[in-house]
Amino acid sequence: MSPKEIKALIYLLEDSDPQVSEHVFSKLISIGQSVIPALEEEWQKKENEEIQQKLEDIIRIIQFEELKCEFERWSKLENPDLLTGAFLVSKYFYPTIKFEDIKKKIYKHKQRIWLDLNYNESALEQVRTFNQTFFSIQGFGAAQSDSLDFKEFCINHLLETKKGNPLSLGILYQIIANDLDLPIYGVALLKNFVLCFCKSNIQSTEQQEKEVLFYLNPVNNGSVFSRNQIVEYLDKLNAPHLPKYFNPTSNTQIVKVLLSTLIEILWHLQKADSANDLKVLLDNLEE
Repeated sequence: MSPKEIKALIYLLEDSDPQVSEHVFSKLISIGQSVIPALEEEWQKKENEEIQQKLEDIIRIIQFEELKCEFERWSKLENPDLLTGAFLVSKYFYPTIKFEDIKKKIYKHKQRIWLDLNYNESALEQVRTFNQTFFSIQGFGAAQSDSLDFKEFCINHLLETKKGNPLSLGILYQIIANDLDLPIYGVALLKNFVLCFCKSNIQSTEQQEKEVLFYLNPVNNGSVFSRNQIVEYLDKLNAPHLPKYFNPTSNTQIVKVLLSTLIEILWHLQKADSANDLKVLLDNLEE
């Protein structure tokens, strides 16, 4: 469709006949991503708030439909990667972020850690080296506030501020560690998120717990702790000792935890539309 035809359609959004306006609304959505620049340009020209809102709604719907497709494609991969999953969650809140930009920033952090890492050292020594570079030298750490801020769960925001929560810091830590061939994986602990260092890279879900050497706390500078401390933590919460609280979890499951946590926060912030959108993404994920 030519730029003139698109402009004519946008003009018809102002038609007094609701049927015409609704038809045009649907038609613009059906065009897809290519129409967004024209919609954004017209939004800047319009002074009518009602029309501006319609344009915003069309852009949001187009972006969300595309994001749903991207999530579905990712979840159907044989081994969905954690970076792409985390990126797609962030893309919901920041539609213009670019995957390559995120990847380049992570690569720089990975390279700095790789220079310091000695693969001939023990697992504990490798983790100490990783922690020293990641937390002390590169400056990543826990956010000071306990505010319910969705931005702290977004990987692009974490890379900019270097401050995050257990989930966002844990995800970035695992992404970099796995790129460096370190067998470190997320553990979806009850009301928390930690990491574990395994004897080797996990190829199956069988006997996962038996492969865990120790656990790491991403918001306490990667401090090491044992299985017994997870037991004590669960006992304080009067919670059962379920295998999933001790075992490494899949990348898809980590993204599900990320989405579920954000849904709760958005409901708390009374952002029902966004919470419902993320619920759709969550329900569409396969595993």
